[in-house]
Amino acid sequence: MTPPHASRSFAERLNLLFEACAPEDPANPGNYVEYTNQQVADEICRRHGEGTISAEYIRRMRKEGGPNPTERYLSVLADFFQVPLDAFKITGTPSEVAEKVMDEAQRFVELKRRQQRAQEEAPDIAVLARAARRLSPAGQARAARYVSHLEQLEQLESETGDG
Repeated sequence: MTPPHASRSFAERLNLLFEACAPEDPANPGNYVEYTNQQVADEICRRHGEGTISAEYIRRMRKEGGPNPTERYLSVLADFFQVPLDAFKITGTPSEVAEKVMDEAQRFVELKRRQQRAQEEAPDIAVLARAARRLSPAGQARAARYVSHLEQLEQLESETGDG
């Protein structure tokens, strides 16, 4: 069976790693902000020498139909994202380790997306959760009972059409 990422283009794999490695925004917990092409280029140049790669070249590689990077570029990108070099393999089959890395990156991205959607969909839930964390254990149990009763009341109201 071919792993889902094996059929991905280089640009798709690179963009997946950008998204998977996006750090959490300290000003907005639960939201992740991808590194910019410039930030990645600056860090690669810091590690490997000035002029190693440019933000413009990274931007072009992230676009479908972009340039086919040389092994040197693949190597510095693999170093930046801390993945095996063959995670970017353009032809042939990536190693088992590379497959696992890309599968894990995909799972992590999906988890981050679900968390972000949940946070966007229910800001009131986040407020309730923060308030509940400040309660004593007895207060938390009491709040849980209130919520359970409210849920039962709403269910009855929806069944009878009184809601």
